[in-house]
Amino acid sequence: MTILGNDSSRARGPYTKVVHKTAQGLKALIRLVERASRQLHGQVETIQDSSNLIAQQVEGVTHTIREITAGIQDSAEHIQDAAAQMQHIQGLLEQIRRDNGAVVAASGEVSAAVGEGKREIADAAAQMRRMTTESAQLHEEMAQLKQALAQIVDITRIVEQVSGLTQLLALNANIEAARAGEHGKGFAVVAQEISRLAQQSKQATGLVGEHVRTVSASAQTLASSIEAMKQTADAGAFVMDAGFERYEQVESFLAGLCGSIETVDESLLGVTGSVHAISDVVHRTSAMFEQVAAGSEEVLASAEMQQRGIVQMNAGIREAGRSSLTLRSAVSQFKLPEAAKTHPLHEAIDGWMERAIGIRAVMVSMIEAREAGRIRYWHEEKTLAEAELSKAFARLGELCRLPGDQERLAELQAAWESFAEAKERNARWMLDGEYEKARQGLVNIGRARFKRALDLAQGWLDG
Repeated sequence: MTILGNDSSRARGPYTKVVHKTAQGLKALIRLVERASRQLHGQVETIQDSSNLIAQQVEGVTHTIREITAGIQDSAEHIQDAAAQMQHIQGLLEQIRRDNGAVVAASGEVSAAVGEGKREIADAAAQMRRMTTESAQLHEEMAQLKQALAQIVDITRIVEQVSGLTQLLALNANIEAARAGEHGKGFAVVAQEISRLAQQSKQATGLVGEHVRTVSASAQTLASSIEAMKQTADAGAFVMDAGFERYEQVESFLAGLCGSIETVDESLLGVTGSVHAISDVVHRTSAMFEQVAAGSEEVLASAEMQQRGIVQMNAGIREAGRSSLTLRSAVSQFKLPEAAKTHPLHEAIDGWMERAIGIRAVMVSMIEAREAGRIRYWHEEKTLAEAELSKAFARLGELCRLPGDQERLAELQAAWESFAEAKERNARWMLDGEYEKARQGLVNIGRARFKRALDLAQGWLDG
């Protein structure tokens, strides 16, 4: 299909000028559409490549997040196991501390018992030493008794006195034996025997002579017994002194042991506190891991949702690519003038027309919007598009050297300023919420003034 060129103006007929004008407008639009479709197809291909790359990256990120989520969940389980183990250890340490406290108490009781035993054995040793002294005294008295027995034959007259003295000595011996307790039982027997002999002596003074030898033998036996008792008491005192020293060693050892156990108890108290603190940290870490695991699952779900969205976006991009190819195929059915036959400023004018149509498209989108946020968004887009259009005007001003081109540029600027006045009014109405006024302004005054500017640009190209 061939769009009418300048030669078509030679045709005759009542609708020739209208058809010619319409054809020129279509030619400009088709040229812009062809250029835009070519750019669109290139951008779609670029976006598709980028989208494919993003899809691969998102798939890799999703796989990584999935592995991280599994690792976090596994770590959370291990942390929970560690928390249970720490709690068990804490229970064991508390039990050990209680047992150690019982040992401390028992050690204190044993130490007290050892101290009491030390005092008792010291008392027993003192008694043994007293028995040794008393045995020595008895030994001396027995020596005196021997002398008395040797003289008894000659001094029978004093038998009564000796008997009385012997009874007194027996009484003292009984008292000392009672003081000696278990250790004085043997001595008490001897004392009783002496008392009995003294009584017999008192009753049978006449038989003294006959019994002197018996008394002497008994006295010798008694002396031997006293000597043996003295030796036994000395040995007992020595053993008790050695036992006292061992009691002191045991008491010192128990004191050190109690101190060590108390130190261990304090250390256990510190360790128990540290384990309790560690257990709290492990529990908090476990809770944090659970939160992180839940968050990672949410991130994974979001990543998977994004992946599905990207897959859908890729499908949309592929569909857009096919649509752009269809558009290019449709536009290629029209035969446009060759580049050599077009206006020298056609690229700059086409660039201006593209930006002007872009502003018109932004205004249409703004008029169709009803949410305040979307209206402000399209208003910002309008400002950006107007800046690009100003650059296109500046470019045309730089390229216009001929007076005719300068005149057409001035006409185009005036027409655009007229459209800009209606455009700004429509934008204010949209920002103020007067949607119907803005819509009417767009389809009436705005459309007419925009068409006027585009017709001037097309006429400039055709001139």
